[in-house]
Amino acid sequence: MALIQEPEIQLAQRLASNEKAIRTKAMKKLRKYISARSQRAAGGFTGDEVLKLWKGLFYCLWMQDKPLLQEELSNQISALIHSFHDIDKQLMYLESFLQTFKREWTGIDRLRMDKFYQVGTLCQ
Repeated sequence: MALIQEPEIQLAQRLASNEKAIRTKAMKKLRKYISARSQRAAGGFTGDEVLKLWKGLFYCLWMQDKPLLQEELSNQISALIHSFHDIDKQLMYLESFLQTFKREWTGIDRLRMDKFYQVGTLCQ
């Protein structure tokens, strides 16, 4: 019997894929998923769910090579905040970004540091 995973875990796994095409599709699906789910009156996200998404976003950026593509991805990640239709959920997205970077910061090597600085400046 196969276990059914939460959509946030599935998206995070696809965002962290080694293949750029899978990551690109996952970003498009994530934008639509956030927008659709945040419009529900009884829906919304929990902090844990957004943290799972951010872990996937973190590793999506980790896997992205080439500076122009990193910049484009950073812009897409920072623009996701506008997919949340509630200010409280937008703040949760930003808070989850900060928690994720706090947790992962010491593991970032010097060669990848610039791409993560870029996301930090865009999310301000």
